Amino acid sequence: MGELDDLRARVEALRREYGALPRDGWGEPGPVDEETGERWDRGHVLGHVAEMLPFWTAQVREVVGGGGDAMGRDDVGMARRRMGIDAGREAGEDGLLDRVDEGLAGVLALLADLDDADLQRRVVYRASRGEQESTVRGQLEQMLIGHAEGHLRQIQELGA
Repeated sequence: MGELDDLRARVEALRREYGALPRDGWGEPGPVDEETGERWDRGHVLGHVAEMLPFWTAQVREVVGGGGDAMGRDDVGMARRRMGIDAGREAGEDGLLDRVDEGLAGVLALLADLDDADLQRRVVYRASRGEQESTVRGQLEQMLIGHAEGHLRQIQELGA
Protein backbone atom coordinates (compact mmCIF):
# COMPACT_ATOMS: atom_id res chain seq x y z
CA MET A 1 0.00 0.00 0.00
CA GLY A 2 1.40 3.42 -0.97
CA GLU A 3 1.39 6.67 0.92
CA LEU A 4 -1.68 8.02 -0.88
CA ASP A 5 -3.53 4.80 -0.06
CA ASP A 6 -2.59 5.25 3.61
CA LEU A 7 -3.88 8.83 3.57
CA ARG A 8 -7.12 7.73 1.91
CA ALA A 9 -7.58 5.00 4.53
CA ARG A 10 -7.16 7.57 7.31
CA VAL A 11 -9.77 9.86 5.73
CA GLU A 12 -12.19 6.95 5.25
CA ALA A 13 -11.73 6.07 8.93
CA LEU A 14 -12.44 9.70 9.85
CA ARG A 15 -15.68 9.61 7.86
CA ARG A 16 -16.79 6.52 9.75
CA GLU A 17 -15.80 7.91 13.14
CA TYR A 18 -17.33 11.36 12.66
CA GLY A 19 -20.45 9.69 11.26
CA ALA A 20 -20.71 7.44 14.32
CA LEU A 21 -20.56 10.30 16.84
CA PRO A 22 -23.68 10.41 19.01
CA ARG A 23 -25.96 13.35 18.39
CA ASP A 24 -26.62 14.30 21.96
CA GLY A 25 -26.03 18.02 22.31
CA TRP A 26 -23.14 20.39 22.65
CA GLY A 27 -21.98 19.44 26.13
CA GLU A 28 -19.75 21.56 28.29
CA PRO A 29 -16.76 23.46 26.93
CA GLY A 30 -13.40 21.78 27.30
CA PRO A 31 -10.40 23.23 29.08
CA VAL A 32 -8.92 26.58 28.11
CA ASP A 33 -6.58 26.35 25.14
CA GLU A 34 -3.24 27.72 26.33
CA GLU A 35 -2.43 29.24 22.95
CA THR A 36 -5.75 31.00 22.23
CA GLY A 37 -7.42 31.32 25.62
CA GLU A 38 -10.62 29.87 24.11
CA ARG A 39 -12.88 27.15 25.51
CA TRP A 40 -14.66 25.16 22.83
CA ASP A 41 -17.66 22.90 23.19
CA ARG A 42 -18.59 20.28 20.62
CA GLY A 43 -20.48 22.79 18.46
CA HIS A 44 -17.44 25.03 18.20
CA VAL A 45 -15.22 22.09 17.23
CA LEU A 46 -17.65 20.76 14.62
CA GLY A 47 -18.19 24.26 13.23
CA HIS A 48 -14.44 24.69 12.86
CA VAL A 49 -13.94 21.28 11.21
CA ALA A 50 -16.86 21.90 8.82
CA GLU A 51 -15.26 25.19 7.76
CA MET A 52 -11.59 24.19 7.68
CA LEU A 53 -11.88 21.03 5.55
CA PRO A 54 -13.09 22.77 2.36
CA PHE A 55 -10.84 25.78 3.00
CA TRP A 56 -7.60 23.75 3.21
CA THR A 57 -8.69 21.35 0.46
CA ALA A 58 -9.06 24.37 -1.86
CA GLN A 59 -5.68 25.71 -0.74
CA VAL A 60 -3.93 22.43 -1.60
CA ARG A 61 -5.78 22.20 -4.93
CA GLU A 62 -4.67 25.71 -5.84
CA VAL A 63 -0.99 24.96 -5.10
CA VAL A 64 -1.04 21.61 -6.93
CA GLY A 65 -2.90 23.18 -9.85
CA GLY A 66 -0.18 25.75 -10.39
CA GLY A 67 -1.73 28.68 -8.54
CA GLY A 68 1.52 29.52 -6.78
CA ASP A 69 3.46 27.92 -3.99
CA ALA A 70 1.98 29.73 -0.98
CA MET A 71 -0.98 28.80 1.16
CA GLY A 72 -2.54 30.06 4.35
CA ARG A 73 -5.22 32.30 5.78
CA ASP A 74 -5.34 36.01 5.16
CA ASP A 75 -7.63 38.34 7.15
CA VAL A 76 -10.70 37.13 5.23
CA GLY A 77 -9.71 33.50 5.83
CA MET A 78 -9.26 34.16 9.54
CA ALA A 79 -12.68 35.82 9.68
CA ARG A 80 -14.24 32.77 7.95
CA ARG A 81 -12.52 30.51 10.50
CA ARG A 82 -13.90 32.55 13.39
CA MET A 83 -17.40 32.55 11.87
CA GLY A 84 -17.27 28.75 11.50
CA ILE A 85 -16.36 28.37 15.17
CA ASP A 86 -18.90 30.89 16.44
CA ALA A 87 -21.77 29.81 14.19
CA GLY A 88 -21.27 26.09 14.72
CA ARG A 89 -23.92 25.75 17.38
CA GLU A 90 -26.50 27.56 15.25
CA ALA A 91 -26.08 25.11 12.38
CA GLY A 92 -27.31 22.11 14.39
CA GLU A 93 -25.53 18.80 14.91
CA ASP A 94 -26.93 17.00 11.88
CA GLY A 95 -26.09 19.89 9.57
CA LEU A 96 -22.57 20.19 10.93
CA LEU A 97 -21.89 16.47 10.73
CA ASP A 98 -23.22 16.45 7.16
CA ARG A 99 -20.85 19.31 6.28
CA VAL A 100 -17.94 17.50 7.94
CA ASP A 101 -18.74 14.39 5.89
CA GLU A 102 -18.90 16.49 2.70
CA GLY A 103 -15.57 18.06 3.62
CA LEU A 104 -13.98 14.65 4.15
CA ALA A 105 -15.43 13.50 0.81
CA GLY A 106 -13.72 16.53 -0.71
CA VAL A 107 -10.41 15.47 0.85
CA LEU A 108 -10.84 11.99 -0.65
CA ALA A 109 -11.51 13.54 -4.08
CA LEU A 110 -8.38 15.66 -3.69
CA LEU A 111 -6.30 12.60 -2.77
CA ALA A 112 -7.65 10.77 -5.84
CA ASP A 113 -6.29 13.59 -8.00
CA LEU A 114 -2.79 13.60 -6.44
CA ASP A 115 0.23 11.49 -7.25
CA ASP A 116 3.41 10.83 -5.28
CA ALA A 117 5.23 13.76 -6.91
CA ASP A 118 2.47 16.13 -5.70
CA LEU A 119 3.12 15.08 -2.11
CA GLN A 120 6.72 16.25 -2.42
CA ARG A 121 5.82 19.63 -3.91
CA ARG A 122 7.29 22.47 -1.86
CA VAL A 123 4.92 25.08 -0.41
CA VAL A 124 5.20 28.14 1.77
CA TYR A 125 2.71 28.00 4.63
CA ARG A 126 1.77 31.49 5.79
CA ALA A 127 0.67 31.41 9.41
CA SER A 128 0.08 34.12 12.00
CA ARG A 129 3.52 33.22 13.40
CA GLY A 130 5.20 33.82 10.05
CA GLU A 131 6.08 31.75 7.00
CA GLN A 132 7.20 28.13 7.10
CA GLU A 133 8.57 25.97 4.31
CA SER A 134 6.63 22.75 3.95
CA THR A 135 5.39 20.24 1.40
CA VAL A 136 1.95 19.25 0.20
CA ARG A 137 2.43 16.10 2.32
CA GLY A 138 3.16 18.25 5.38
CA GLN A 139 0.12 20.42 4.82
CA LEU A 140 -2.15 17.41 4.30
CA GLU A 141 -0.97 16.22 7.70
CA GLN A 142 -0.93 19.55 9.53
CA MET A 143 -3.95 21.33 8.07
CA LEU A 144 -6.25 18.58 6.82
CA ILE A 145 -6.00 14.94 7.85
CA GLY A 146 -4.01 15.23 11.06
CA HIS A 147 -6.01 18.33 11.97
CA ALA A 148 -9.34 16.51 11.53
CA GLU A 149 -8.00 13.56 13.55
CA GLY A 150 -6.96 15.89 16.36
CA HIS A 151 -10.38 17.51 16.50
CA LEU A 152 -12.08 14.09 16.51
CA ARG A 153 -10.02 13.23 19.62
CA GLN A 154 -10.99 16.58 21.10
CA ILE A 155 -14.70 15.81 20.61
CA GLN A 156 -14.24 12.35 22.09
CA GLU A 157 -12.48 13.88 25.13
CA LEU A 158 -15.39 16.28 25.56
CA GLY A 159 -17.48 13.18 26.19
CA ALA A 160 -19.66 13.33 23.11
